[in-house]
Amino acid sequence: MRPAAEARPTAGLQVLAPRRNAVASVMVWLACLVACAAVTSSLAVGAEPGVWEGAVGFNGVYRTGSWTPLLITPATATRVWVEDPDGELVGYPAVGDTIGEGAGNPPRRFRVRFGRPAGRVLVEDDRGAQAPLRLPVPLESTDEVLLVIGDLPSAERAARLLQREDGERIRVVALPDATGLGPAGLDLDGADAIVVCGSAVTSAPSAALAGVDAWVRRGGRLVFLAGASAAPPGLSEGPAAAWLPGPAGRGGRVVRMAPLRRSAAIETYSKAGRPLDRNVLGGLEVPFFEDPEAIDGAIEAWEGNAPTDLPLVVRRAHGFGTVTWAGIDLDRGAFRNWQGTDSLLVELLGGRSGKGGRSAEVNRQSLDLGGQLRMGVDRFEGVLPVPFEWIAGLALLYVACLYPLEWWLVSRGGRPGLAWITLPTVVILFAGLVWWTADRWKGAEWRVRRADLVDLDVAGQIARGTSVFGIWSPANAVVDLGAVPSTAGLVAADRTAVVSWYGAGGRGIGAVDCPTAHPSLASVPYLSAAGLTGLDRVPVAASSSRLFEAEWIAPLTELPVVSTLRRDAQGTLSGVLESRLPFALQECSLFHAGWTYDVGAFDPGTRFDPESGKGPRTLASFLTRSATVYDRTQTQAWRVDDTDVERILEVAGFHAAAGGASYTSLEAGRLGRIDLSPLLPIDRAILVGRGPAGTAWSCGAGRGDPGPAPPVDDSPAEATWRIVIPLDKFSVEKRSP
Repeated sequence: MRPAAEARPTAGLQVLAPRRNAVASVMVWLACLVACAAVTSSLAVGAEPGVWEGAVGFNGVYRTGSWTPLLITPATATRVWVEDPDGELVGYPAVGDTIGEGAGNPPRRFRVRFGRPAGRVLVEDDRGAQAPLRLPVPLESTDEVLLVIGDLPSAERAARLLQREDGERIRVVALPDATGLGPAGLDLDGADAIVVCGSAVTSAPSAALAGVDAWVRRGGRLVFLAGASAAPPGLSEGPAAAWLPGPAGRGGRVVRMAPLRRSAAIETYSKAGRPLDRNVLGGLEVPFFEDPEAIDGAIEAWEGNAPTDLPLVVRRAHGFGTVTWAGIDLDRGAFRNWQGTDSLLVELLGGRSGKGGRSAEVNRQSLDLGGQLRMGVDRFEGVLPVPFEWIAGLALLYVACLYPLEWWLVSRGGRPGLAWITLPTVVILFAGLVWWTADRWKGAEWRVRRADLVDLDVAGQIARGTSVFGIWSPANAVVDLGAVPSTAGLVAADRTAVVSWYGAGGRGIGAVDCPTAHPSLASVPYLSAAGLTGLDRVPVAASSSRLFEAEWIAPLTELPVVSTLRRDAQGTLSGVLESRLPFALQECSLFHAGWTYDVGAFDPGTRFDPESGKGPRTLASFLTRSATVYDRTQTQAWRVDDTDVERILEVAGFHAAAGGASYTSLEAGRLGRIDLSPLLPIDRAILVGRGPAGTAWSCGAGRGDPGPAPPVDDSPAEATWRIVIPLDKFSVEKRSP
């Protein structure tokens, strides 16, 4: 029996051995799986983090919400994925236009929009592998950016003088030249104003200057400092020649350089506290133009007895933007250190805004007019929030049915098994009731709402369209979106629009500066189409909405109006305006300077004479809906919760003329680019009315999606039309300082 007892430990060891072998085998297999996963991950990524190098914005300075140039090295990158405000990745394709950055291995150029301040950025190569890209932290969408091209030390000092009441200053980005700028106006979307020194223009690529010119025509604000640098033949050709003062729609031509003998005009205009050194005037020359009498715009400073003797500062319209030309090179000589250069640059940029009224209520990180427009477009007919009373009542009734009622039914008969029937019945009954409630208030049909704006410039013969498009989906769907100028836009049929998501500025929920992403109900990546002409495979969750924006600019195929309007000695309009539009405009008004004229319906072939009728009224009272009651003026206060899309576009389109933040207590935000107020005092009249939509949207089922196409119909949509009309020259100017 003893050998048997001694054999027991051996049997135990024999049992444990297979277990140890099994554990070892499992560990080996786990190690193999981890190794395979690592290899697969490395193959999927295709490159370690840090392989991609990116140059973003203006020397690394860029803003959330704005179109931003992004240069990726090496050039094998095919797509860049950037988060939108919902935290979903949007894939942007490479663009084909380059300026030749680098000779051997030029980077690949992209145009993207950053929807979050700390969102992910992934770069995809030609094999489909993705890797993260690290970029500097962007500026907030509410920050103002002043881009300076050239060596101008006074720009930083001028920014300090333009500091806001809340302590926020304009961010100055200085570039030695324009070599790194993109060839499209979208590449400069992150700048609020641009200052270009004439000395930096001669060496700048023409494609980069064309991009600046396109940005101004889209509604930008340019300050052009060209004195001796404009001497012939320096700026006789190229895009910068159009920035010199000249007739409407054309640039000026410098015939010779004239000596500047007195500095009183510049000192008075700049409100300088210290006069300019008289020794500086020796040898100082300014451009003299071919036909000063035909200069379009407002001559704000001049030398001589009349403004046309020797213009020194001219502010003029250029497309839908403005160009302020100064005939002195502030980046040269004694002007670099003159104290008055700082205040002179402030005046060239538009001066200090003495805001009052409700401007103290402004919170630049919260709601702005762009966010208010978002709230307006996000209201769909037939889609209402479920009342709180219904939600609370259903919740209380559900709780009451689960415990007191069901317990009473089951315990009364002494049959606990009855709960297997009553509980599912209660759950199914209330699920159906909730479904019916949601269908009752939300509806079961696709809904569309939009805000449409069309601008026509008669002098430059260009058209611009801006549209915000919102869709509401009753079910989960994947859609493809696109937009093109409609035939009513008076442009060629082959033109396309730039389409993207719409996001409000600030730090509110769903805004582009919000530190956390808005909780999306359909977090799936989608694509931006080639040329940024649309969005592909955009996910839309059931009972939710999405907002998009489109912008296009194109040459006019025909003139919309014929005008002989001019400004008389009293500052009011005279002449005749005739419509050449193929459709009628309703509820029209004619704006000029600080006045508005009631036009009414403007049918094709109709002629309007501003001197007929009951005369003009002040523009500010028209925009603010002011009325005189018992010799007292009552102004309709602006409501930040108003969702009237037409009213929001009306005020945003002339925000400065309405009083700006003093009236609305809101900043314009991204809608500041549609503000045409700066054009009113510089020989421009603007006809405003309601007409057909100028942007045609398309919304269909996403490619590869088996679901049916969404039945979206926006054919009855209308738009706000604004026609910018140049005035015939009339010699009414203020006295020389």
